[in-house]
Amino acid sequence: MSTANRVTASSPTGNIYDLGYRHYDGKRRGRWYAAWSLYVDSLRGIWGFGRPMSAKAAPFILAGLYAFPAAIQLAFSSVIAQSVKEGNAANLFEYGNYFTGLGILMILFCVAQAPEVVCRDQRYQVLPLYFTRAMGRSDYALARLASLSTALFLALMVPMFALFVGDVLMGADAFAAIGTELPKSLPSIPANLLVAVSMASISLALSSYSPRRAYSAIGLVAYFLLMEAVPAIIYGVGQHAGWTWADKLVLTTPITSLQAATDWFFGRSLTARGFPDTLGPDAYVLACIASAALFTGILLFRYRRVAA
Repeated sequence: MSTANRVTASSPTGNIYDLGYRHYDGKRRGRWYAAWSLYVDSLRGIWGFGRPMSAKAAPFILAGLYAFPAAIQLAFSSVIAQSVKEGNAANLFEYGNYFTGLGILMILFCVAQAPEVVCRDQRYQVLPLYFTRAMGRSDYALARLASLSTALFLALMVPMFALFVGDVLMGADAFAAIGTELPKSLPSIPANLLVAVSMASISLALSSYSPRRAYSAIGLVAYFLLMEAVPAIIYGVGQHAGWTWADKLVLTTPITSLQAATDWFFGRSLTARGFPDTLGPDAYVLACIASAALFTGILLFRYRRVAA
């Protein structure tokens, strides 16, 4: 035996330690359960559950401010009922005009919470931990989108429920009032679902292109402001210049289109609010659906291309 192969007492040796690790013998639930777990965790994170109190401040304050007028109407339903009899309740919030009056709070909700959903994983480079498991890139993006859509839908529906209860309490017969109010309130479900999915797809698609929350928030504010102002300005100029195509630009506005689509669900007139006469109310609904599909596609494309 050569000297190089001889083992001496001073040579380094290895030791094997039993750390008590056990092989996983449980059920492997697969792709859909992983996506569902991410959806639940994202939804909890949006509302700040399982996190410090500071994480709960923005979503609950904004959702509370959005529901506050409906809560006031519910609290003073008896006084409002008397005003309705006297014909002095023209400025009450209704199912069809609630988002029109307070939609800015839902924009702030998206600005505050959409970057929270997608920016942290890119910043801390944990996306490979998701994509090396059973869940794919599209599953990740759709689970995040579904969680923000659900959070927005819940925030939008709480005031609708408060308005429904308040209108029922204003009636002399509660059971008859339920039968009267239920058909009036049901359009709020598809209307708010369209609003939630459309705003969530826009917010996540834009936020996913930056790992920094501040940059994503600034980008969202800039997008909503510019896409509301620029088409409106061009349309105003086009009315005086005779541009027949300028009215189509109104369909590209993210919030105005949603307000018009909400009016369509409730059968409200669009011309009374200054919308172009050349566009039918169903055009705004189709524009919102197309916008949600477009930005969902952008979101999926982003996560197919993101480095992980």
